[in-house]
Amino acid sequence: MTKRIFPLLVSAAIFFGFPPASSLHAQSSETRAASVALSVRTSPEAAFATRLELSDRDLAEALKHAAAAETEFAPLLTDVYVETEVSRPMALRLDITGNLWSDAEGKRFLLPEKWSDKLRNEALKLRQRHYGELLSWEEAKSFFPLKSTFQVRDAETGLTFRVQRRAGRTHADVQPLTREDTAVMKKIYQNRWSWKRKAVIVSANGRNVAASMNGMPHGGDGIPENGFSGHFCIHFLHSTTHRSDSPDPAHQLMILKAAGRLRPYFESSGPALLAQSMIEAANHREAEIVRLLTEGMPKERSSSLIRELDAVTAIRTEDAGPRETEDGALNACAEWKAVVYRNREKSDLVFRFAYFRQSPLSPWRLREMTADPA
Repeated sequence: MTKRIFPLLVSAAIFFGFPPASSLHAQSSETRAASVALSVRTSPEAAFATRLELSDRDLAEALKHAAAAETEFAPLLTDVYVETEVSRPMALRLDITGNLWSDAEGKRFLLPEKWSDKLRNEALKLRQRHYGELLSWEEAKSFFPLKSTFQVRDAETGLTFRVQRRAGRTHADVQPLTREDTAVMKKIYQNRWSWKRKAVIVSANGRNVAASMNGMPHGGDGIPENGFSGHFCIHFLHSTTHRSDSPDPAHQLMILKAAGRLRPYFESSGPALLAQSMIEAANHREAEIVRLLTEGMPKERSSSLIRELDAVTAIRTEDAGPRETEDGALNACAEWKAVVYRNREKSDLVFRFAYFRQSPLSPWRLREMTADPA
């Protein structure tokens, strides 16, 4: 009997911190009514955000009077959030059309084109400030040379620490500079070292670069007093592990997340790569990436996959990767064997992904995903 498995957690309502009450009381009610704030973050739960305050009474009024619209499909959302206080507090998320989505109400709010265009334009500028640039490993290894030090920022928590590059031919082998840096890094990993990949932004000389790190001390140790026994790896676009000539899929996903480039990547990907991305996202507990991969599905089915993700502890897959078959130009399937762990329970499953697209030039969308006993 077919079992349905996992995908994604989306928080029910997204609320952002307004200014402290004391500062609100210091403002006139007229000023408060005109306040609209945009913020960019990699996920609804991310603590690290880049924020922009807009003083635009007309935009605030447009938000106040936005017309609600029902939809049966999972929305196509950006990483930009909109908050305002007009007649009542509103916490909304920008969709790709420049309209708004309320997770709490499960509705879209439609704006006149003038205001949706304004929000998209402001969001574009804000995203450029928030994310790191994509830099290939060939460029990055010169920009971050051996023995150089630089800052690493976790894209979710915003926590930062310093590292030194000690070695690495196909990626950067680095170590925290001090015990304090090691303590921050361990906090990012909930105080337990892990091989899980995390999206990070590395900074040096005023330049911010998208990257991915793992959190497991291993190998040689060149800074013995830092409380970190060994080194860990930081990957950049197209870098590879020691064991493969191909980029690690999970590291590449995290790099694209740190660059804010996941959507264009998925829109240009085929079914096999999309299926692999879904498995990697689930394995790394990247709920927002799984949500992105279920966009366009019926909302109830998307929500069901989201809830089931929370029960998955880890997924181990075969090295061969998913097998892809096409049924004409508009339909395709991908299949991949995996071992799924739910706490102490282990299951050997075959994942099956059904994809479709509206035309040969349209992006592939997930129609259904199931998992059967292997």
